[in-house]
Amino acid sequence: MADIEELLTDTPVRLAPAAAVRARGDRRRTRRRAAVAVVAVVAAGAMGLGAWAGLAVPDESGRTDVATVGPNPFKTDGVVRALDPSELPGNEVLRWRTFDGEWDDESDSAPPPEAGLGSTCGTWSGDLDRQPETQYTRLYAGEDGARARYRVSTYGTRAEAAEVMEQLDETLVGCGVERAVGEPDGEYTGVTEGTGDQLDVTVTSWGRWVGVVEVQLPADSRDD
Repeated sequence: MADIEELLTDTPVRLAPAAAVRARGDRRRTRRRAAVAVVAVVAAGAMGLGAWAGLAVPDESGRTDVATVGPNPFKTDGVVRALDPSELPGNEVLRWRTFDGEWDDESDSAPPPEAGLGSTCGTWSGDLDRQPETQYTRLYAGEDGARARYRVSTYGTRAEAAEVMEQLDETLVGCGVERAVGEPDGEYTGVTEGTGDQLDVTVTSWGRWVGVVEVQLPADSRDD
């Protein structure tokens, strides 16, 4: 059998005109784009709204923001949900109970990035770049002087909420509490530099919403 070079040498090759080559390439690209578009539409139909998570849509305030996948984890039947004491970490030992029963959007508790109960991570000056539009707060008390707080704050945009979480991250790390999981949306734990209290913090977010759970154990109640 003759090799490829011999076949190419002995066989005349007629090249198509340049215009025809370009036209053929254009037709192939058009078919390829059409096929990709069809696949995208079918995938979106199969996956439902989750396939459009990156599209700009009006958020709950009417502003245009990036859509958030899934239901709001902070609401149940349209109502912002407070944490039951039994849902707090360490309830089996600390036996949490509600210390402050108020749970509405008129809370006067300091918003993030203030962290720690009392002055364990410094005091909040009230001068923040990003104030929450609404904030719900509940305080809890436990055995041996343990305290806890749950705050749910909403901001004007998702970008503002992300900025506040970054500031909260700086506050906690600067206070001596180490980031355990996530950056900055996640878990933190450690001994505060100011008071020596044990502080465990969980930060969660959903679009414009930020939830912060803080559990604080006084220094004299910890077994070192």
